[in-house]
Amino acid sequence: MTIPLNGLRVLDFAHLLPGELATLWLGQLGAEVIKVERPGTSRLLGIAPQHPYRSALNRGKKSIVLDLKRETDREIARGLLAWADVLVEGFRPGVMERLGLGWEDAHTLNPRLIYCRISGFGQTGPDRLRPGHDNTYLALSGLQSEITDTEGCPLLLPFQLADVGGGTFPALIGILAALWHRERTGKGTCVDVSMLEGTLSWAYMLLPSLEGGPGVNLWSQGLRGELPCYGLYETADGRYLALGALEPHFWAAFCRAVGREEWLGRGYDAALRPKVAALLREKPLHVWLGTGDSNGILNPHEIPVAPVRAIAEVAQDHTLREQGAITEDEHGRPHPTLPIRFDGERPASPRHIPAPGEDGEAIKSMLNRS
Repeated sequence: MTIPLNGLRVLDFAHLLPGELATLWLGQLGAEVIKVERPGTSRLLGIAPQHPYRSALNRGKKSIVLDLKRETDREIARGLLAWADVLVEGFRPGVMERLGLGWEDAHTLNPRLIYCRISGFGQTGPDRLRPGHDNTYLALSGLQSEITDTEGCPLLLPFQLADVGGGTFPALIGILAALWHRERTGKGTCVDVSMLEGTLSWAYMLLPSLEGGPGVNLWSQGLRGELPCYGLYETADGRYLALGALEPHFWAAFCRAVGREEWLGRGYDAALRPKVAALLREKPLHVWLGTGDSNGILNPHEIPVAPVRAIAEVAQDHTLREQGAITEDEHGRPHPTLPIRFDGERPASPRHIPAPGEDGEAIKSMLNRS
């Protein structure tokens, strides 16, 4: 299989998750990625170079350390700008301009360059210099108010929804769209990604619910777990299962499986939810869903139902590992792989984790030759 982005040259100036994950994916799609490191610092919020987060975000990249306050190193950076097809940076607006490496300078040097900028609030507007992190973008987008405990108190997520969903994914879409534009026109593009606006895009089912109405309210109730057919339920052993029987035929299969045919047609009746919850608390999870050797009462091949698994359980999932969805780096740490196949094949996931500056001399030599 020819990896789709084989031969694409990517320059990674990012220093936080959104941009570093974007370039990791580009690398897994076949691109050659050069990571520009800061001198004397590690790659993520003071985390030591050997920390697993480094391997999660920088596998397969080449590394060079540049002090961009020095003219000699800025000259090397300009050489990299001329070399690259794509640049990804995650600084506050104006930082790259002060270094002489901003969009206008880069475009003059390399008119075909795709220049992707990921920031909290975009490159324009009154908040463009405002600092932020995943939780603040979630808060400002309104999504945080929808992520609550049973008493309505907001819950802090243990994963970066805004960084990845609002930063990485829009950046990748923008980069790939800009590459197609360049294919047709020969011209590079500046891709401006606002993580707040990217996070807001996840409210595509929430903003329309403000209008109200029977159909809209039903969806809103379903997403909030108020309907019996869709939600998380505790079992007798303190575990939880996820039930997603939104469609009538799935709800009917659930009712027959649990011996409650009198519930047929009541999947959207919020008043029924406490009775469903009480029923599912009567038996432990393995009785409802079975084990590897035996079937449970609820067949996941007939009803959208699943155990709420811990990350440690997922890491040991034999099916995911056999399918290549989970791989390990050179230190044996598990990582998710690219969730895409091309002609039935998944691109190989890189294992090597470069030390900061590991490829510096080779990169400089390459630039001198070119």
